[in-house]
Amino acid sequence: MRSKVTRWFFCFILGSVLWITSPLYLTPSYATISEPISPKLMAQAADADASDPTSISNSTEVTEKKQTLESAPVMLNGNVLFEMQTSLAGVSATTRARDTSRKIREIADDNGITIDDIKIVKVETFRGISVDDLLLTVVTPADAKITKQSTDELIEERFQAIKAGIEEYRAIRSPEQVVQGLIRAVIATAFFVLFLYLLNRLLPTLFNRFESWQTQRFETLSERGVGIISRQKAAQFLKLLYRIIRVGSNITLVYIYIPLLLSCFPLTQPISRRILNYFWAAVSLVWGDFVDYLPNLFIIALIVVIAFYSIRLSRFIFDEISRQRLTINGFYSEWANPTHNIVVFLIFGLALVLIYPFLPAANSAGFQGVSVFIGALVTFGSTAIIGNIVSGIVLIYTRSFKVGDVIRVNNNLGRVLDKTMLSTRIMTPDNEIITLPNASLFGTEITNFTASIRDEKKPLLLKTTVTLGYDVPWRKVHETLVKAALDSQGVLKDPEPFVVQTSLDDFYVAYTLKAYTNQPYKMQIVYS
Repeated sequence: MRSKVTRWFFCFILGSVLWITSPLYLTPSYATISEPISPKLMAQAADADASDPTSISNSTEVTEKKQTLESAPVMLNGNVLFEMQTSLAGVSATTRARDTSRKIREIADDNGITIDDIKIVKVETFRGISVDDLLLTVVTPADAKITKQSTDELIEERFQAIKAGIEEYRAIRSPEQVVQGLIRAVIATAFFVLFLYLLNRLLPTLFNRFESWQTQRFETLSERGVGIISRQKAAQFLKLLYRIIRVGSNITLVYIYIPLLLSCFPLTQPISRRILNYFWAAVSLVWGDFVDYLPNLFIIALIVVIAFYSIRLSRFIFDEISRQRLTINGFYSEWANPTHNIVVFLIFGLALVLIYPFLPAANSAGFQGVSVFIGALVTFGSTAIIGNIVSGIVLIYTRSFKVGDVIRVNNNLGRVLDKTMLSTRIMTPDNEIITLPNASLFGTEITNFTASIRDEKKPLLLKTTVTLGYDVPWRKVHETLVKAALDSQGVLKDPEPFVVQTSLDDFYVAYTLKAYTNQPYKMQIVYS
């Protein structure tokens, strides 16, 4: 029983909508009348609406080629009755169509003139349509030639259209039609309010349920450690999406309601049709452009897919090199990540270059102007940045230092914390963090205290010099200095520290103590 009620309810809604929108799709019917022409009408036919001096062309040459190029609609109440395609006696087709439309409108507004008062008149090769002594329009052999009809056939066709247009014009302005229009407007408004109410009640409910599901889903992903985006960001995005859909739905509903309401009344039906025509013209334009753009879109998608899988392949290869599962002679594992970044940058650049010609506005002057502007900004504003990037790449491939190494550069001693394409950060023994642009490192001597331990597996050799007089036995000096080194924190017992004489001066001897350590970052403590 409930299903039948629901079915009848939807049938009622559909029938009501069709009845409300029926004024938008009214089509005229046709009838037939024919009468001979009077002398007065014959003179009007000869003048052919040329009495309006503002509408007459100043040109003295009216060629047959020009006549065939002109075309203008004769309209009544927003409906096209027929097309005027030739000029006559220096009057353009547009002016003829406008004057004919005005005369037909005057006849339609005069209820004292009946449909039977409209007649077809004939004189020689001309055919005309008149009401009493008013000539509405004429058909010449040139008109008939354009349409590939005889003058009698063409005048009959236009006569039927004028009669049907006037009958429709008067019918939709009758009291009965006005009452029906009011009823349609009330029903359309009721449906608009109902749909607006349901829309604003249904959308929040749907989005609340979806938000609840999304919260649970993101909690699950977070527990598994697979979360890509936080719940807060996802909730903000959903709220923004909800607002866009809600505002867009309301605007669409209002846009549909306005032409429906205007179609209920004769005077506003042309406006309603015009609004709908604008809408469908925009939809047709967008859809047509989209269909035309599909081949380019396919090429762009193909380029993106190739670039995506090229990056994944690059990531796999360089990960294997970084983990030393894949070795290439002369290519070190620490080069893997920076080389991967360079390869990704090149792939992105190549993909953008290939995609650019297939973008929708690639050939437009505005798009090209923006491209030139961005290129100028990159050229003139990024000289220092590019210099740092090039220096960073050179430092990477010269293997001057790695993250964690202890280095001295520009009289700054510290452990390398971070090394990027633009800069390098080091921490001094006093816990001071210094950021050095790569360009400043490129031309500077860099002392690395960790490289020998890491690469050559040899400890760092520290040395200090003391001077003693000739009266101190050199064996005692050697023994004392070596014992002092072995008692120092961070000094290795194997290899054993040793002492060498570096100079014999007039009053003293220079003894240099050399000791090994594998803790370069504690050099100051060892020296102390």
